[in-house]
Amino acid sequence: MDKREGKIKDLAEEIRKNEITPEEAQRELRKRGLGHKETWKDFAPFVVWGVLCFLPAIAKGPGKGIEILSFFAQLPAIEFPPIVIYLSIAFFVAMIPLAVWHFYFNFKKGGCGSEDHTVILLKNGPYGIVRHPAGISWTVFFATVPIILSEIVPFTILSAIAIVEIITISYYGCVVEEKTLDIPKWGDEYRQYMKEVPRWNLIKGLWNLKKRER
Repeated sequence: MDKREGKIKDLAEEIRKNEITPEEAQRELRKRGLGHKETWKDFAPFVVWGVLCFLPAIAKGPGKGIEILSFFAQLPAIEFPPIVIYLSIAFFVAMIPLAVWHFYFNFKKGGCGSEDHTVILLKNGPYGIVRHPAGISWTVFFATVPIILSEIVPFTILSAIAIVEIITISYYGCVVEEKTLDIPKWGDEYRQYMKEVPRWNLIKGLWNLKKRER
């Protein structure tokens, strides 16, 4: 098979012709080393995020009096004007439909009946706006939560570091996914898709979508 065509063109065709089941497609993806595998590395950034965001609150509350936590209890809290909190809530809520839409598309149209595994390259719906709708959605969730909760859970310099950390790791993860999974799976078709749809830029993605619909 020409590698430029991608390594799963045959699976996509077999799914479209109902020659294999979604479960069989998933198994074949794993055999070819192109299936999604969750490891501790997938969850570690979120654990770090949680520790950075909530450690000062724990130090001032349940951990009060514990010497090792005294430094974190003394970190000054950063206060936000109401408009910043309201905007954060708006961004959080706006990402919910995009996340749900992504899961629906993967499950119903990806060919594997799975939220994670796909053999059919999805280029419409949420994927017509950005290449990684789940990535941008979850990143916005985790970036806005510390601000939304800042009146209850102190927002400190550690919270800011946590937001930068989660944005950086999530974006890097999407870049790696494209190089190690998406391009090998779909080849030149995915490379062309990369030229047409931005990775994360929602504003550009919506603008491009509007132009395509004219």
